Order: sequence, then C-alpha cells, then structure tokens
Amino acid sequence: MPFSSHLEELRKRLFRSLLVVGVLFMGGWMLLKPQLQAIFIQPHKDAVAVLVENGHTMEDRLSILSAAEPVFFDLKVSLLAALLIGLPWVIWEIWSFIAVGLFPKERKVISSYIPFGLLSGVAGTLFGYFFMIPTVLRFLYEMVNPDLMVQAYRLSDYFSIFMMFTIALALVFQLPLILLGLGAAGLVDAKTLSKYRRHFILGAFVVAAMVTPPDPFSQALMAAPTILLYELGILLVRLKAPSSLSDET
Repeated sequence: MPFSSHLEELRKRLFRSLLVVGVLFMGGWMLLKPQLQAIFIQPHKDAVAVLVENGHTMEDRLSILSAAEPVFFDLKVSLLAALLIGLPWVIWEIWSFIAVGLFPKERKVISSYIPFGLLSGVAGTLFGYFFMIPTVLRFLYEMVNPDLMVQAYRLSDYFSIFMMFTIALALVFQLPLILLGLGAAGLVDAKTLSKYRRHFILGAFVVAAMVTPPDPFSQALMAAPTILLYELGILLVRLKAPSSLSDET
C-alpha cells in the first residue's frame, strides 16, 4: 500500500475508535450519570464508613466550591468510563492497523501478550478501587484532629487522588509482562534482574513518592505491590528461560 493509503486506513480506524468512545461517553453522561457518580465516589464512602464505625465523626459527602465543579466531574467520570469500556475496541483497531506490517511470528507473540496486558490493567484498577484508594484515604482522614479542623473534602481533589492511583496501578501491574517480554527478547535475564533488585526497590520508593500524597504510608503502600510485581517478573523470566533456550536450539 502507498503511504497515502496507510494514512487513510489510520484515519478510518481512529474515527471508528473515537465514534465508539463518543457513543459510550454520551450514553454514560445522559443515562447513567447518578450510577457513575456513585461508583467513583464509593471508595471515599468506604473509607468514611470504617472511620465512623471506629467512633470517628465525619460527613461522607464531598464538598464543591463552584456550580461548575459537579458538571466537570460528571464529564470526567463519563469520559473515563467510556475509555475503560471502549478500550478493548480501541486496542483492536490499533492492533488491526499494526498487525498487517508484522511477520506472522511477531503477530503471534504480540497478540498473546495483549489479553494478559488488559487483564493486568483491570487487576491493577480493581486493586486500587477496592483496596488501595480506600486504605490511603482512611489513613489520611484519620490523621486529622477533629477538635481543631473540620473535615470537608473537595470533590475535585478526591477525583485527582482517584485518577492518580488508578493510572499508576494500571501501569504498575504491567511490570511482570514487560519484564517477561524483555526476557523473551533476550534483553534481560533473571540473574541481571536479581542483581539490580536493590536499585529497583529504591527506585520504586522514589517513584511512589512522586505519584502519591506526601506521607510515608501512601508511599509504602504504593511501593510494596510494585516490588512484589518485580519479583513476579523475575520468576516469570526464570521460568521462561529454559523454554526460550530450547526454542533457539
């Protein structure tokens, strides 16, 4: 195909991807607004419910400082839900465009990684939603002295924390697959990864300090699964090594 035909094919696939995401966005915003609001605010309510059970007095509703703030929140959650639901279709369109330029062996390898990548991203998102975000919020809320301060948390600030942990964990949970892919390509091996384990642990805490609220608990809670996933990646590379060697021979 000439270059212009490739551009036309790319344009068509991008248009179909945007169309699917756009339809999902409009459907969520017009038909499922209350449900999406409840879903995204639930980790905050779970954190508050635990504190209330422990005798802590706190309001579980989030505050807003402008009339436009809830409107932008609805738009953001509708768009995020549309992207999450439409992601498999978008990946399929991208893959269909790229796959025609790959060799059969390359297509087979990459296509075998894509489902596991999606599952890893979903696992990271669910881990953050049901455990990480409520735990971090509960820790932060519990640090406040109610005799000196009134706990009224802003909707936009909560959404920023929600997005920060969701994106970070969805990416972190790709780590074992990334290491496995690098190992299969012969770029790293289990021995090298084990050698630089201490460097990675230090880097995990540095990155956690950059993407989490400025408290040691949140940083440790973010770094811990990253380190465990790194160890899982080393194990997968070690298990994959014998089969890779046998394939080469």
